Amino acid sequence: MLMICVQHHTNIAVSSHPPNMVIILLDDVGYGDLGSYWNPIGQLSNTPFLDYMADNGIRFTDFHSAASICTPSRGSLLTGRLCARTGYPNRVPDGFVGGLPLNETTFGEIFKSAGYRTGMIGKWGMGIEPKYHPNSRGFDFYFGLPDGNNNGCIDEAGGTLLPNVCPRDESDAPGHDGSFCYLCESETVEQLALPLFHNRLIVEQPVNLTSLSLRYAEMGADFVKESTRPYLLYVGLAHMHVPLFHMPEFEGKSASNSVYGDTLLEMDNTVKTIVEAIKDSGEEDNTLVWVLSDNGPEEGQCQFAGSPGPFSGVWQKNEGGGGTASKGTAFEAGHRVPSIVYWPGTIKGGQVVDTLTNSMDIYPTIAALANIQIPTNRIYDGMDISDILLGRPFSRKRVLYHPIANIFDYRCDIQAVRIGDYKAIFVTGGRADCERNTGNLQIHSPPLIFNVQEDPMESIPLDPDSNLFGSVLEKVDQAMADIEQSLQMDSTPIVEPKYNPCLSIPCCNPLNVVCRC
Repeated sequence: MLMICVQHHTNIAVSSHPPNMVIILLDDVGYGDLGSYWNPIGQLSNTPFLDYMADNGIRFTDFHSAASICTPSRGSLLTGRLCARTGYPNRVPDGFVGGLPLNETTFGEIFKSAGYRTGMIGKWGMGIEPKYHPNSRGFDFYFGLPDGNNNGCIDEAGGTLLPNVCPRDESDAPGHDGSFCYLCESETVEQLALPLFHNRLIVEQPVNLTSLSLRYAEMGADFVKESTRPYLLYVGLAHMHVPLFHMPEFEGKSASNSVYGDTLLEMDNTVKTIVEAIKDSGEEDNTLVWVLSDNGPEEGQCQFAGSPGPFSGVWQKNEGGGGTASKGTAFEAGHRVPSIVYWPGTIKGGQVVDTLTNSMDIYPTIAALANIQIPTNRIYDGMDISDILLGRPFSRKRVLYHPIANIFDYRCDIQAVRIGDYKAIFVTGGRADCERNTGNLQIHSPPLIFNVQEDPMESIPLDPDSNLFGSVLEKVDQAMADIEQSLQMDSTPIVEPKYNPCLSIPCCNPLNVVCRC
């Protein structure tokens, strides 16, 4: 792990032709979902354009998300720091007042300070109150959802049972009495209609998820075409988080002719629209596009099992029986994700890179490529890997920590650590499988240790009585001691959950049922 302690940054004047940066974050896309990661020669793919980008750029094969659940993963992407440092360990629950701590500095903020035009499109998840809103965290422009596409009721059911459908005309429903908050009932949580923001204004509630991808693509293309100075664009797509939606023109058009495949194809087309807009603007050779996923698939995607790949596609074995969705686990399928970098004219195409890398590397890397100083008064868990992108020697070894954000206790504990080819897992179980059975939570002391290069499905742990296990365990113990010491040097307190639904759940029209606009 690279840890950098440096002083706070100042505004840096950009060069005459600094590169544009586009970060496209996919949601719950598994390692095997992209054709370029598994597709046999001659077999049709559901992601032809992303495959094209991989063929003409860099495809990372040992790239990991910073956490295996959305909110801490996104917070770490934006800051280059583990969720155990940022104090923002979990998904934003309904009614939560707060967000990414204000002492953290996003890559949007440093690029804006350097003179870039900055935009954010899509899923935010870092808090929607004024001081946590994207417009307050470094992004000049925002168009998207405050959190996931399942965090609120909508008017039509998608490709899964989630979320619940909003009521329309119930005369006795809350909201008709003029109250500010309307909370509609679902099986597990009270939710408001899902809002779509344009900057700080709600422009649609409940959002139409069928056309959302098209609007994201159009907004991304417009942002690129309208930018008259260097820009940073961060796009958080709704695909492939459940519920699954796609426009009618993609129905039955995927290689697999399935709901999941058709939705993948629409996602692929969204990326294509944005990248083609970059090309049309004449800036393709001066624009880095980095596509990655926030974590592995979740249990809501169980009905779409069958994605090929080296980690059993979507599932991992669970003590509860059957397979478990990989999202939220320390297994490879929870955090080893697809990652493609496309930069014509700078990056040589067709590269397959097996260097151990992480989504937290993006922050320091794009800053280095743009010659922008990052804040120097904190420790970073990501490292500058620009040498890899530029074809220079890069042999720096690292330790990679995998935190698990527990949805109930708001902690972000390190539950796995990767050292070279070996990975130690301290906790297994506790996640629902495809039949909604939950396995027993097990603490492993000593940990389970796997050679993930030889055994990527983590099916056969090392013999704990072997000399090899002992030698690896010594390194694991030292790595865990190092991270504990590092966190004591630089980490913010765990965010206390505070709730006020009437303030934290946005409503565009309190006089209308479920807030409709």
